[in-house]
Amino acid sequence: MKRVLLSLALVFGLAAPAAADDDVKIMFDWIPTGWHSAWYLGMKDGCFAKRKVNVTVLRGSGGVDAVNKVASGAAEFGLADLGTMMLAAEKNGAAVKALMPVGMNSPFGVMTLKDHAITSLRQLEGRSLAAGPGDSNIQALPYAMKLAGGDFSKVKFEQADFSALLGMLMQGRVDSFTTFDGTAGVLIPIAAAAGREVNFYNYGGGLHIYGLALFANSIWLADHRDLARRVVEGAQCAYLDGRAHPEAALDAMLAEFPDRKRDVEMAGIQSGIGAMFAPEVFDKYGFGWNAERVANTLSFNMAAHGFTEVKVKAEDLVAAP
Repeated sequence: MKRVLLSLALVFGLAAPAAADDDVKIMFDWIPTGWHSAWYLGMKDGCFAKRKVNVTVLRGSGGVDAVNKVASGAAEFGLADLGTMMLAAEKNGAAVKALMPVGMNSPFGVMTLKDHAITSLRQLEGRSLAAGPGDSNIQALPYAMKLAGGDFSKVKFEQADFSALLGMLMQGRVDSFTTFDGTAGVLIPIAAAAGREVNFYNYGGGLHIYGLALFANSIWLADHRDLARRVVEGAQCAYLDGRAHPEAALDAMLAEFPDRKRDVEMAGIQSGIGAMFAPEVFDKYGFGWNAERVANTLSFNMAAHGFTEVKVKAEDLVAAP
């Protein structure tokens, strides 16, 4: 009788319960908007469930905050600018490692009124520029201007709250402000609705460095390689689905945030698609790392922040699980 029961258990899958999905937390770099929608589509349509992963997304308060939270163990994964993650590893010994590029180019840029559009950072000399507190863009801009043959000391700089920047520009209180390509995609239709045309100059696109990256706590990663691989595969599935079905991605996010404006968020999605699938990089390397671009990202960010001696190595800060 025992043999019969055992045989039946094996036949009908009753010998052991099905393994539960693994729970992971993803710390976003900011409030979910635009291209973050790919994650909601992936959670809805099975990109993660098929890989036995249950994802919980957490809103962040900037890239620095996301890196600190992941390094402290508050979340296993995070989204932040690769340069920001590298700086945290160099300055604070943060236990983090990037697993996948999300932004193939740097998102750094400057927004102006269309009538005063710029095509070179040197044109900022003699103009006024505002930036939000702790903005990684403004921290990189002086060095980027130097590389472009400009002098940041000739820029009339002031700090203001992020929420005030677009209004200051449209009211003529400043000539320009720093922002990112994804944010610019959101701000352009907002300005248009107010009857103003603005222009975004993505100077980061010419730096040949990575932007946003998916990263993990490196201590946790050492013992969870298989789970990390499944999360990365799920993220790739989600982003590819988001590119193929942007309206569905937006629907998935708006189900969580019904008060958002559809046209504004769609602009952010389209901007994110352009940044992630930049043909000059993605067509050649896909979701893999280009070693030269990783090295450029490290050297640029260290130089921009005044580091003359660097302890960390570029190849130690990225991995493919």
